[in-house]
Amino acid sequence: MPFSANCPACGAPVVFKSSASFHGVCEFCRSTLVRHGGNLENLGRMADLIEDASPIRLGTEGQYRGVHFAVIGRIQLRYDAGVWNEWHLLFDDQRGGWLSDASGEYLISFLTPPGATLPGFATLMPNDELKLADRDFVVTDIEEAMCIAGEGELPFAFGAGYPAQLADLRTTDEAEAAFASIDYSETPPLFFVGESLPFAAFRFANLRGDQAAAKPAGVVKALQCPACGGAITLHDKAVQSVACPSCLSVLDAADESLRILQKAAAATRIEPSIPLGSTGRFAGKDWTVIGFQQRVITAEGIEYPWQEFLLHHPEEGFRWLVESDGHWNWVSPITKPPRYSVGLPAAIHNGEIYRRFSAGSAVTRYVIGEFTWKVSVGETWETIDFIAPPKMLSRESSQNETTWSLGEYLPAEELAAAFKLKTPLPAPAGIGMNQPNPRAESHRRVCSNFWKFATLAVVAQALWYFILGGSTLLDQRLVFSPGNDEPIATQSFQLEKDTRNLVLRHDTDLDNNWLGLGLTLIEKKSGRAWVTQSDVAYWHGSDGGESWSEGDRSRELVFRDLPAGTYYFVIDPEISAEKPVAVADRVKVIRDQAAWSNFFFLLIFLVALPLFSRYRMAAFEAERWKNADFLSSGGDFGSGESDSDSGGDD
Repeated sequence: MPFSANCPACGAPVVFKSSASFHGVCEFCRSTLVRHGGNLENLGRMADLIEDASPIRLGTEGQYRGVHFAVIGRIQLRYDAGVWNEWHLLFDDQRGGWLSDASGEYLISFLTPPGATLPGFATLMPNDELKLADRDFVVTDIEEAMCIAGEGELPFAFGAGYPAQLADLRTTDEAEAAFASIDYSETPPLFFVGESLPFAAFRFANLRGDQAAAKPAGVVKALQCPACGGAITLHDKAVQSVACPSCLSVLDAADESLRILQKAAAATRIEPSIPLGSTGRFAGKDWTVIGFQQRVITAEGIEYPWQEFLLHHPEEGFRWLVESDGHWNWVSPITKPPRYSVGLPAAIHNGEIYRRFSAGSAVTRYVIGEFTWKVSVGETWETIDFIAPPKMLSRESSQNETTWSLGEYLPAEELAAAFKLKTPLPAPAGIGMNQPNPRAESHRRVCSNFWKFATLAVVAQALWYFILGGSTLLDQRLVFSPGNDEPIATQSFQLEKDTRNLVLRHDTDLDNNWLGLGLTLIEKKSGRAWVTQSDVAYWHGSDGGESWSEGDRSRELVFRDLPAGTYYFVIDPEISAEKPVAVADRVKVIRDQAAWSNFFFLLIFLVALPLFSRYRMAAFEAERWKNADFLSSGGDFGSGESDSDSGGDD
């Protein structure tokens, strides 16, 4: 049942909707109130909340897994990268829950028994694997935040300025997008489990209003740089820092006076290939370039720079365009870490295998424009890139956080068309890390055509062999005796029409013996004759327990382009003097027998085409992997990473 009383500070009515709530903030005078039975105690005035971009407010309603809930409280926390909200939810079944909306991601979670001893906060490291609540989690973020304000009703005591040590965890199970967090501000720590869902999945109602929930495109604020007086624009309240395009000073966007976070160092000015403020249309939506940074990895004394452009859409949030050597990628953050363990040559995301390509320490060297974290020149992240062209997974790790993003190769001409650029973009140099293999599509066509023609060849050969060709004109058994030297004439056979080929086949019972054959094919009417010689030999035995054989008991001869007529063979046998035994011979005459040699020659020709195509495709891949510090087979090129979880894999 709801509990209501008057605020002891201002007398305004205060209503607690949940029986589990005993702490609240008066919405009129901001007094912090604690329930004691039917009375309210005033603990002092709560600090004012910082204005943010969240469309959620007290009284917002929604649904989760078919159960209605209402937002009844909020705490606002600050950490190094900015501010986020934790919204207290009350469900119709009287359950309590929490909804976080940090950086445009919506995470719902519930207090859950961990099922195991929670690790100490000081012992946690990003990428640690934990087994909690019968799920496998990996630590993705470790923060020491500060509660700066609150409102509404909450199930625990709080006050502005109290520290909160928090750890975020994600599951790598592809069947779910589970999220968990450990709150070390209580003893023992509290464990929450939930999941990440898109904004639309909650079916929100009673949001802040159309103006706040759907922020208009374009400039939100126009300010002046306190260092040089140059114009500064802010496109979104989620922006945490801005680098002045005029003097390159890094400013705190959350501070109304744009407090200077980092004074500009001497640096060569870089002109972005896509100017800040440019708008490009992708997938039917307009994205504005609001930030630009150049980052660099140094390997063996050589610098490898690349450029990153931060894009903003008032409803979709933030994306990146990343350019390296003229090759571009459209990059989106992902909330569920891929399956990856330190030292393995691949990561798995949504069932797809991404092979590790390179790793290193990425240093920010130049920044201008707006950013969703407090950016600084010189900040360093350990990076690992995995590829499954045209896609790429990137993992970036700091001392207390690990993030993953998914990039997809974007042809430069599509980018230029999207932004309607007048100045040509730099031409791509070499092969991009996840550039699609331009020979892959032609290889697929070649392979497809190969299977079509090979199937056609097999069908044609089978049709000719079993149905249309191979008519047997003569099948006669003969015996050649040692004492009979007279030639033997076969029965006659008729060729009704001209014949492309006529096959004479001998099947003998030779056993460690040979037989010479003088053959004459005679056409009865014209007396025309075709003369040839042949022999059949077959030997076999064993040597040292090993069986061997040589030759064949059968032999075929082919007569080509014979005219129609009546024919017979005259066979003059020669039997071996070393083994003068009778030899039985089954003589068969076959008209237009299917020629297997032609069939196999055709198959060899057809196979050569996809083999050559595959060679060309493989040559492109070999050239791509020459730029990697990690072999596609999993062997290390010397990225500086050892088997002891060091470097970027920590």
